[in-house]
Amino acid sequence: MSFEMAESFCRRASTKRDEARGQLTQKFNYPESISASQESMEFSIKAIFLYLEEKYRKTHEFSEEQFMKILGKIPEECKHYNFPRLLLLTKFWSKFYEIAKYGNEKLGVGPEKLFKEKEAKMALEHANECYYAVSGIRSWIYRTRTRAT
Repeated sequence: MSFEMAESFCRRASTKRDEARGQLTQKFNYPESISASQESMEFSIKAIFLYLEEKYRKTHEFSEEQFMKILGKIPEECKHYNFPRLLLLTKFWSKFYEIAKYGNEKLGVGPEKLFKEKEAKMALEHANECYYAVSGIRSWIYRTRTRAT
């Protein structure tokens, strides 16, 4: 397992979550908050893959097939995090990633005209959900390692 990479992705997920919160609550930059939340979700899911599967895909979206491989590896005490929902959340927000960054070029509209506070709050809530899940997996791994030594 690439434990160091998983740890790095956990840290990056946390940093992006903090960034999303700051953009939302201090700067009122809703598209930037959404982008940071989406990146936090992505880093969280990739860390889960690294902790449980030892690899991840270098894409912004995950397939059902990829998720099915890790579902059987999720420890019993972590199943309450509802991993199928996490797949839905990452798929949902990946659709908005480019729009939140660049707007809609065909319509000539910047992202600040498309996204409001409600969407940014929802994205951050979903980023929190993904981060709590990877944190649960991470804690389980630490407990398991401690017992083994």
